[in-house]
Amino acid sequence: MLPSEIDSGDGRKFSLLASTPADMLDLLEAAGPAAGSEAWMRYALMICSVSAIDGKPILMPRTKEAVRELARKVGNAGMDALALAHYPEPISDATMTDELDTAKN
Repeated sequence: MLPSEIDSGDGRKFSLLASTPADMLDLLEAAGPAAGSEAWMRYALMICSVSAIDGKPILMPRTKEAVRELARKVGNAGMDALALAHYPEPISDATMTDELDTAKN
């Protein structure tokens, strides 16, 4: 289960919400051709789980550019914290780690 709040690792607090089926459909539509990329979708779902940063509400991104903008706000430290929140068990498959590293770059 996703925690309701996490520390971003750089002093910020992220409020988190699990995506609803409607959110997922909106994200698939926004992703366009990128929806076929499992790595992009996993990364975007983590990003889109952020509902507030330091108490300031964040709307669910409705476009690919809005997902990118939220990713910029979240930053690298925030993505590390989100990855731990979404995948708390050690990942035995090196592919997931490689996908996250690739997406960050």
